Amino acid sequence: MSPLTLFRLLHRAVPTVLVAVFCTNGLINDANAAPCPAEKFDEFTKSFIQNTETRQTHIKQPLTLQRVVVNGDQVSVTSRKTKDSTREVEKVFALQKSNELNVEVNFPDRLTLRDDKGESLIILLFEQENCWELEKIEDWSLGQHLPPGNTNDPAAVAVKRGNLYDRLAVETPSNSRVALYASALDSYLYGASLGSAKAAYLAAGISLSGQAPRLPNSLIQSLLETASRSEPEAGLTLASFYCDEGEPSDDHPCGNPEKSLKALQYSARLGSSAALVELGSAYAAGEITERDALRALACFQQAKAKGVHGLQPSIEALRTAGAEPSNTVDCL
Repeated sequence: MSPLTLFRLLHRAVPTVLVAVFCTNGLINDANAAPCPAEKFDEFTKSFIQNTETRQTHIKQPLTLQRVVVNGDQVSVTSRKTKDSTREVEKVFALQKSNELNVEVNFPDRLTLRDDKGESLIILLFEQENCWELEKIEDWSLGQHLPPGNTNDPAAVAVKRGNLYDRLAVETPSNSRVALYASALDSYLYGASLGSAKAAYLAAGISLSGQAPRLPNSLIQSLLETASRSEPEAGLTLASFYCDEGEPSDDHPCGNPEKSLKALQYSARLGSSAALVELGSAYAAGEITERDALRALACFQQAKAKGVHGLQPSIEALRTAGAEPSNTVDCL
């Protein structure tokens, strides 16, 4: 055999040899692929959380990493691909263990890791083909961007953190809104535990809105009562809550009219123009207190003097019915 013929035969054999090597290493042969721990998502994630081997063998390559960037009061989201997937995943679970993050299975395809202060929020997104694979890590955590050491008022930091989570939920197209609102609530509740009336009001408000998880009524009332001592707008919300406990209905009378009236009066004394308007309406209608046209007129006039617009029709209606301004009658 001539040298040229031998070269050609060896050259043709190389692809076959390479294919055999790839198959031997399991890169093509499905029989050598890592076994699937479970088909059901909750059972699979249990293995993913507990076993390093499962995490190493069920990650999509390249893995997508999403993170939050905070610049002052501005917040944005960045995304990139990484081939160092195992390292990124192990960093998440190291954080979960060291910070004791709560882990929630959210069907159909995600794990949520977060703490009770609203500082950490990480979402792992999976997709299923032959088995489940981790496709994306969304790190929404704001604790490292807003550390308490930046200010002497950690409650104010918690409020800012909650506001940023709320803004992310509103402005970022994402299926993670529910978790973002929940972390906003956690941040506000932590601020409230540190004595912030504003945080207490925001916690009650976002819970009543239906965006964040609904807190027990007793806790919502406690938060609003605390906040209303210094936050005028909290008194308005509290007045409504005394009547309907967050479930407005035209079919039922106010549940606690006396407390509702007092909450409005206290809010008005703190300077709320809206509370003056609500008091005027209450005295005009006689729903949570006895009807008093003169006092209703006084409330509307005081609110108008504070710059509230659109009250003239209500004032004229009361005057047409016989009520006249009096220096001896005050809204409060």
